[in-house]
Amino acid sequence: MTPRRGARALPRLTVDGAQVPAGQLTRLVARTARSLTAAGAGPGRAAALASDHPLTAVVTVFAAEAAGAPLLLDGAAPARRIAAAAAVHATASGEPVVEARTRPLALPEEVAAVFWTSGSSGDPKAVAVPATALTHQGSATAARMQISAEDRLLLPLPLRHAYGHSVLRVWRTTGAHLYAESGFHLRSTLTRLATEGITSLDGVPTMYRMLAAEAGRDREVARLLAALRIRGCGGDVLTPALFEDFLAVTGAPLHDGYGLSEAGPNVALNAPGDLRSGTVGRLLDGVRARVAGPRSEIQVSSPGLMLGYLDPATGALDRGAFTADGWLRTGDTGAVTADGWLTVGGRLKEVLVVHGETLAPTVVEDAVRAADGVVDAAVVGVRRGDRGDTVWAFVESLDGDHAAVAGRVAEACRRRLPPHARPRTVRVVTALPRTASGKHDRARLRAWASDATATPGRADGARLRRDVEEAAA
Repeated sequence: MTPRRGARALPRLTVDGAQVPAGQLTRLVARTARSLTAAGAGPGRAAALASDHPLTAVVTVFAAEAAGAPLLLDGAAPARRIAAAAAVHATASGEPVVEARTRPLALPEEVAAVFWTSGSSGDPKAVAVPATALTHQGSATAARMQISAEDRLLLPLPLRHAYGHSVLRVWRTTGAHLYAESGFHLRSTLTRLATEGITSLDGVPTMYRMLAAEAGRDREVARLLAALRIRGCGGDVLTPALFEDFLAVTGAPLHDGYGLSEAGPNVALNAPGDLRSGTVGRLLDGVRARVAGPRSEIQVSSPGLMLGYLDPATGALDRGAFTADGWLRTGDTGAVTADGWLTVGGRLKEVLVVHGETLAPTVVEDAVRAADGVVDAAVVGVRRGDRGDTVWAFVESLDGDHAAVAGRVAEACRRRLPPHARPRTVRVVTALPRTASGKHDRARLRAWASDATATPGRADGARLRRDVEEAAA
C-alpha cells in the first residue's frame, strides 16, 4: 500500500530546528511501510513505536497506517509490552529502522492504536482506540483551537504519549507546520519562538513554570510568550497559582483543558477567545459529559472514546470502565454546566479525606509552592484505618539547606491553609519522580510515604535518598 500524497497527508515538518524536505519524508514513510509489511505487520498485527525521536515517531505513524497495522505507542515496562509483529527504532541520525519480531499478538481488527496510561496513580493500562477516535480527536481539537494550515506548532513533548500524539493528529488534519523537538530545553524553545514565527506552543505545567520564571527576569521572553496565539498546557493539572503567575508576568493566559488517554485524550479545552477561568474549558464538539454518583464522578460520551483496556497477554478488550449505557467512568470528580463548561475537582483515588473533610491535593500544593526555594511540589495522603489521611508534601528544591526549605514550606502553609489541611510531613528532594509523560508519579510518592510511616528510621532515609537519586537521574 502506498502512503497518500499531498500537503494534508505529509504536512510540513521541522525536527530539532532542521526542516525535513517533503521528498525525504515521503521516501522514509514508503521505505518504512514496506519494511513493516515484510516483517509481518498488518491488520491485527501491530507495529510498535519504540523510540521517542520525533522523525522516527512521525514516519512510523504514517507508515503503520500505510501498512494497515495497528500502532503501539510502546511506552510500557518490558514485562507488560504487547507482542508486536515489528518494532521501529531510531538510528543515530533519527531515521527509522524496523526490527521484525516473532509471535505477534493478534489484536481485534477495530484497534487502530494502543496508548499506555501514565501510571501516575497506579499500574499503567493499555488503551485501545479505533481509527474513528483518532480522526475525531484531530478534527475536534483543531476546530476548537481554530488551527489552520497557516499555523506553526511547536511541540517539545514525546509523540508516544497521548498529549503529544493529539497534537500530531491536529497537524495531520490541518496541514499546519509542526516543529517537533526531542525534548524541552529552555533556550532552544525560546530560540524557536524568536525566529520561526511560532503561533502555538504545547507543554506541561512544569515547562510553563520554568518559562514563567524566565519571563519574570526577561521582558523579551514575556513578549515572545504573549505573542503566541495558543499556549496549550496539558499532561497534568494547571493549578490556579501557575495560571495567575503566568498571566501576571506575560499578560497572556495559558490554555488548559481536560483529557485522558481513554477519551481521545481531549474532552474539553479552553481556547483563544473561548476561555473561562476556574474551568478546564468547554466540551469539544460531539462530546457530552455528566456527573454521577455520590462523589460526583465525571462520565463522558464521545466519538473519541477507547474500545476498552487491552489485555497485553491475550488481546482481549476489557470494558469495565464503561457504564451499562456506554459512558466512560473517568475516575475524576467535577461538575458540568448546561452550556458545556467543565470543572474538575481531582482524581477519586487522590482526593484526601482529613477529619471527615475532602481536600484536593492541588490546594495544598499551591500553598507549598508559595514558599521561597520551592521548584515544584506534590502532595499525597497515607490512610491509616478509619482515621483518614495523613498529608505528606514532597518538595522539589535546588536549595541544599533542606531543613530551611521545609521550615519555609511550613510557614507558607500556616498562612494559607486551615490546620487540618497542612502537611504533617514535608520531605525536600532534589527531583520529584515523574512518569514518562511528565506527571508526578504519585504511586511512587505514596509508596515512599507509606514505607516511612510503617518503618520510620534510617532504613527509610536510605531508601528515600536512593529513590530520589534515581528520580534525578
